[in-house]
Amino acid sequence: MNIKHAKKETVVGDNLITIFNRQKELIEKYHDIEARSGLLQTDIFPLNLDDKRSQARIKDFCWRVTEELGEALDAYYHEFHDDKYLHFIEELIDGLHFLVELTIQVDFSEEDISYTKEEGKYLSSIIEKAKEVSKELNLEETVVKFICYLGMMCNTLKNKPWKQSQMKTDKNEFYSLLKTVWLYYIVILDKAKLSEEGIVEIYLKKSQVNKFRQRSGY
Repeated sequence: MNIKHAKKETVVGDNLITIFNRQKELIEKYHDIEARSGLLQTDIFPLNLDDKRSQARIKDFCWRVTEELGEALDAYYHEFHDDKYLHFIEELIDGLHFLVELTIQVDFSEEDISYTKEEGKYLSSIIEKAKEVSKELNLEETVVKFICYLGMMCNTLKNKPWKQSQMKTDKNEFYSLLKTVWLYYIVILDKAKLSEEGIVEIYLKKSQVNKFRQRSGY
């Protein structure tokens, strides 16, 4: 199954809350799958920003987002077929899945990453801000900005595997950078010509694919 076989869903309520709620459904199954594989760094949920294993899991998810972005760019630059654009945006939405899951795991809410307190406009407020930023950058520059802020966010997590001392995380700095990471990922989606409706539609379709994969043991 792929997103061509998935059905368009009707969304009632806030688009970003809908995305977060669907990702929470996926997390329940993926948590068990990763635990069985022996690669789940910690059972702590939500993650503890001061805990070494929680920090390793955060960095793991940051790499997952980065890898999906790399796959998207590989399709964008090197594929030459009718489904090239679909493959490009599907990989970007895969990255969004991991970014949403990371955000849920560190207990940062839909309202926290938005630029409004008005439910129903959470995602549109980020998109509006992203369009302002997007005017100044091309796709490659946006990707560089995103990776830089993602790296700076990870750098607030100081309890690395080779460190014997423990350091407290500057949580305000971490969450501030996470909000900026979100902004630049939405700028990337804007560069990919995805509207708010397009983001939600493709996200929900890919979530159907992921649920099918969970059921089928993919």
